[in-house]
Amino acid sequence: MATIMAALAMIMMMLQMHLVSSQDTPDTSMDGSGSCSDAEEISALQLSSQQAMCEWRLGTLGQSCTSTCLPDSKICDPAQQKALRGVDGVDLNTRVTALQGGTECTNYDPPTKVINETTNHWAPYVSNINGQCRMAASGANSACGQNGNNVKRVCCCVDPPAQVDNDPHVHTLKGAHYTLLRSGNFLAWSFSKDPVDWHLLAAYSGARSRFTTQSLLLLEKQSGQTLEMTAEDCLWQTKTENGWRKVQPELLLQGAASVDVQEVDKHTRDPLNLESVMVLQMSEPEKSGVRKVARLLIHCSPSKYLNFKVKMFDTKDLDYVGGELGSAPRNQSHLSLLSAKLSSMVMQTDTEFQVGSWASLGGSEAAADFLELKQQAGMALLGTETTQTCTEAEEQEAEKICAKHLPKDDDHAEVFIDCVYDVCHGGGEEDALSAAAFISA
Repeated sequence: MATIMAALAMIMMMLQMHLVSSQDTPDTSMDGSGSCSDAEEISALQLSSQQAMCEWRLGTLGQSCTSTCLPDSKICDPAQQKALRGVDGVDLNTRVTALQGGTECTNYDPPTKVINETTNHWAPYVSNINGQCRMAASGANSACGQNGNNVKRVCCCVDPPAQVDNDPHVHTLKGAHYTLLRSGNFLAWSFSKDPVDWHLLAAYSGARSRFTTQSLLLLEKQSGQTLEMTAEDCLWQTKTENGWRKVQPELLLQGAASVDVQEVDKHTRDPLNLESVMVLQMSEPEKSGVRKVARLLIHCSPSKYLNFKVKMFDTKDLDYVGGELGSAPRNQSHLSLLSAKLSSMVMQTDTEFQVGSWASLGGSEAAADFLELKQQAGMALLGTETTQTCTEAEEQEAEKICAKHLPKDDDHAEVFIDCVYDVCHGGGEEDALSAAAFISA
């Protein structure tokens, strides 16, 4: 991201260096404004330990599943819709009966056969003509954006994963979306529930490096387990009694916390990114077992920047999540870029999540030296008088570039807006390619 316009710097100074109000909205529901309500917990169905909690909904006549899930910032999961034939003893007829307040499907032979099975894109659905329930055959899909025409679609709505990408743009577990424009070290995510206390710290660079994420530090406070990655080489390393060593696909067990490292250094499609995946787990002595807490996915571009996602396995665990990715939308002032297309962009400084120096937090000396160079221009946003903005023509060109690789109007519409912002402010087509690879991971 290139430097930001002088007008924005002046606005920030007038606001006494605060970009937004610090007052959060009340936690009321999983509609993007807070934690899960009792009714939503009851309606959620955990299909498997590898999938997000699925809230089943019956759309209105002609409505797509994308639109059905959108009002409270959820997204559609087509894979779980296709699997609705019979999962955990719940088949299509049972599910639709519950959604229709007790009215069963017609012409349906539960639990293994669906009458008039067809290879259309609207399944699973309920026919508006005769109340018939249908599923797509194995060769069809259950596309989220496909309109239902004369049917009501049965939709699986899930919470999107929280993520931080490029500038960085922050998408939280509770529906907030904003761009962070401040250099330093921040608490990106935490999970504190006895007997574990996970902290994921992120280091964001200064304006010269486009305020990108340059390093991650994963700490488990109870056991002292420590892992680190920098964008310099994109390699995970763990702290041992004899110093730091490179992490391989392995199980790292320390106290009640364990890290299942599933992928490291996996090459993605162009542009080159190294993908890493790890699952954070906790032991539950009272249940004599280990359960999964969160999945951490990283795309790292060597010598450039990294993007990361955190996905929770259990909706109830959101009550124990903190940091940037656990924050709800704020009662905030929107600082526009004086642009019709980008007027909805929200800028924040997240000073309440800022933490100390990398070395004092437990990071390596090598990473601390690397970050010192990356973060030295951290306050340039607030003081520069040579900032640059995008013209309407530049925005239109950025939109064309992003449209080549990203959808504009589906579940990732916010990512498209972020892409236009990045490309228009000093990025290139590689930013759009990187965003496309990241959201599809």
